[in-house]
Amino acid sequence: MTQSTPTQHEHSSTPNMCPHYEAAMELLAKRWTGLILTTLLDEPARFSSISNSVDGISDRMLSQRLVELEEIGMVERKVDSTQRPVLVEYASTQMARELAPVFNALQHWAEKWMPARVND
Repeated sequence: MTQSTPTQHEHSSTPNMCPHYEAAMELLAKRWTGLILTTLLDEPARFSSISNSVDGISDRMLSQRLVELEEIGMVERKVDSTQRPVLVEYASTQMARELAPVFNALQHWAEKWMPARVND
């Protein structure tokens, strides 16, 4: 049995593309991620507030995305167990806040080039 040499399409990264850029784009391209991060840029928010701000996301998906963002260090989960019920808030970290100019530029681009979505 012989091993074949992988073709260009089997490589995990695009030739001549920075792997850091690829990783960032892969993260930000996940559905809902940009909207969640944008919601948290200005101030911490509770789960229900994020859910209300990100129209159409299910609680399960929001929970999954928040865990992913927390694991990579873009979101911090803050728990205040002195309150009843326990207060849980999510906040953007410095890592996420440094994306604010990127999100602002994307907002300006979208206003210029993208048609507005009409909710049913």
